[in-house]
Amino acid sequence: MTMTTTPIETIDLDDPRAGDPTVTGTKGAGLARLRAAGFAVPDGAVLPIGIAQTWPDGPAPETVVAGVAAACRRLDGPLAVRTSATWEDGTTSAHAGATATVLDVSGVADTLAAVRHCLDESARAAREHGATGEIAVVLQRLVPAEWAGVAFTADPVTGQRDVVRIAATAGLGEALVQGDVIGVDVTVHNDRVDGDLAGLPPDLAKDVADTARAVEAGFGRPQDIEWAAAEGELWLVQARPVTVLPVEPTLPAGNNWQKDTAHYPEPMTPFGWSLLQATGDEVRAAFDETGLLIRGLEEVLVGGEVYGRVLPAFGSADSAAKPPPDLVLGLAARLVPELRRRTATARRVIAEDRFQQWIDAWHAHDRDDMAGRAADLGAIDLTELDDPALGAHLDAALRLLADGQRIHFRLMMPWAQRMHRLHTLVADELGWDDTATAPMLGGHSPATRAADDALDLVRARIRRTGGAVAALESHPGRPIEALRRVDPSLADELEGWLADHGWASVNYDAGVRVLAERPTTVTRLLLAEPEAVDHGAADDMAAKASAALAPSRREEFDLALREAREVYPLREDNTIVVGDRPLAVLRRIMLEAGRRLAERGDLPSPADAAYLMVDELRTALVDGPATLDPTALVVRRRGEEAWVRAHPGPAYVGAQAPPPGTSRLPEALRAVNEPVLWVVGHEYPSPVDAPDDADVLLAGVAASAGVAEGRVRVIRSHADIDRLVDGDILVCQVTSPAWAPLFPLARAVIADGGGVLSHAAIAAREHGIPAVLGTGTATTDLTDGQLVRVDGTGGLVFAATPPDS
Repeated sequence: MTMTTTPIETIDLDDPRAGDPTVTGTKGAGLARLRAAGFAVPDGAVLPIGIAQTWPDGPAPETVVAGVAAACRRLDGPLAVRTSATWEDGTTSAHAGATATVLDVSGVADTLAAVRHCLDESARAAREHGATGEIAVVLQRLVPAEWAGVAFTADPVTGQRDVVRIAATAGLGEALVQGDVIGVDVTVHNDRVDGDLAGLPPDLAKDVADTARAVEAGFGRPQDIEWAAAEGELWLVQARPVTVLPVEPTLPAGNNWQKDTAHYPEPMTPFGWSLLQATGDEVRAAFDETGLLIRGLEEVLVGGEVYGRVLPAFGSADSAAKPPPDLVLGLAARLVPELRRRTATARRVIAEDRFQQWIDAWHAHDRDDMAGRAADLGAIDLTELDDPALGAHLDAALRLLADGQRIHFRLMMPWAQRMHRLHTLVADELGWDDTATAPMLGGHSPATRAADDALDLVRARIRRTGGAVAALESHPGRPIEALRRVDPSLADELEGWLADHGWASVNYDAGVRVLAERPTTVTRLLLAEPEAVDHGAADDMAAKASAALAPSRREEFDLALREAREVYPLREDNTIVVGDRPLAVLRRIMLEAGRRLAERGDLPSPADAAYLMVDELRTALVDGPATLDPTALVVRRRGEEAWVRAHPGPAYVGAQAPPPGTSRLPEALRAVNEPVLWVVGHEYPSPVDAPDDADVLLAGVAASAGVAEGRVRVIRSHADIDRLVDGDILVCQVTSPAWAPLFPLARAVIADGGGVLSHAAIAAREHGIPAVLGTGTATTDLTDGQLVRVDGTGGLVFAATPPDS
């Protein structure tokens, strides 16, 4: 008696059920609806939702083999195998290109391999995008495309509604969709094609535009379609609604606004920005109690870009008038009541040595108190809290963040003062610039390496444990699960590391994914083999400076160096403890609140919670949507972000007043303010002129010594971090302390911004890799894969020659 296997059901695109995304996923349902509306869509069948559960791993079950074999016989030809996930396209976000496609597949064995790839890659993408939902897989007859591409019935760059924007490439279009090639970029307005066709037939461009408009008319909203043309026929292989159209935001009115790219290199989420704004009172209090000539910062969010200006101790923040001469300002400091008050405050700070008191308080209790409170809040199971209790938990986390911000700005005062004292002494006596003085501090910021040092212990266990490396290499998107199969205690150790170090906020924005939510990158870090770092050069440089000084100044230098090294670690340590850890708690709260709001239908997606201000999130969670429309807020803010990503705002808005001089201020006021102004200058270093050398690509600040060659990896956004692989030359705008665990993957660092005291410089020195910072244009002038030589000693980036040329 012969046993037969019942094939798993595949759903034909013409089946009435195929138009239901809960059955066939969004891609499959979209294709079915296009066919039902009469558009040319290649024949196809869908392995429906549930295929991932039917085939979770390992060899394909016989039912799946039989079902795929039947579909291959019916479709009869090379196939495109594509994921169709329920989470791909939503009201406020889309994930085009995030899921998997395998083209030109023939035969049952190769089709099964392609299905397995789609399931694995889509599960990985869902984890890394924080998406929830189910997966189906589309098997579709491949169009042997002569031209292929995408078309938008509303311009995704400008938001313009009366044009169709087309991107196209000769041949199959998958490389274009995935962003691997740029292709042709044209617009069609009425019957006019604008742009460089580069071989694309104009009649085809018009046909694509007409078809795209017809899809929009049929589905009632702007569409993003994928198309392929072969043998005179145009086929549609995808259609999705355009989720967000760019909306031009309004720039602030008035003068003295500057875009803060030193701290926020890319658009912030409204949630992340609002958390920092909620601590403004504590920041102002820290300025007041120190005697600074400013009473705070005024900031606005413009489509995610942060513009700020100084609130002066007296006068208007909007005034762009030239400040009075130093002599007049010095007299004003003795006559104007507010300046007299700040002078008295500065004198008390110095007389009572409050800077040292704040340092001592940090070591004695502030650090432990902040870390302990963050740990206690982070240990609470949020799923056990009802909505009001989760709102109260949010308030407690905000109080922790506010307390931390006051401590942070207190500690930045002695840090600035002591860095300024050391650098000024060496510059005045020896003529050394900052790039010669900063290396004396290398190896004295243990907090910078704390995450990597802890991960080294996990790496060592992995290398000693048989099968652990192979498990990670086989399942890079599931490192915890991979290690648990080999040794559960090893997985527990990794989970502990992620809890301690993996939730630091990238670029201080609690609205974006953290390292703990990037499993593939975690696997790369686990498999990296960073070299030991020798910081002996720091003492060598200090000895060289001491020997070059006049004997009468050596004792002063020794004291300045000792005090600078004492306070140097606080820059990174306090930012991690008082900033990153509270923000980690707040991110978890945001994720839980977003999950609840999405489940009850108040938000289209859990990730949309990042586009609500913190007060709006609390209101939506506790009071419900009756008092506001969360989805409308999210759509508008995503649209404004889309605009500024395509059209970044100007560096400055309004007239810019020059900073006041400090040379004639009372001594105490000058002693407090000059170091802060000096540090601010290092956040925005002046451009460095490149030497007249054809091989020099960029010049910048020599922030960390050494020379390294490698291929460029340009990271312009937090979303690009997952592209960094071992051996890359990391090219970015700026970094925050949260980037430090990534440095073992990089051979060198090149950045648009930052000086010798920036987080990127500190991290590079602690990890012993070259760094050239403050280049201004690295992320636009360099390209992925470009071979370069980074001279961190000279502050230059050279074109490099491949070894085999």
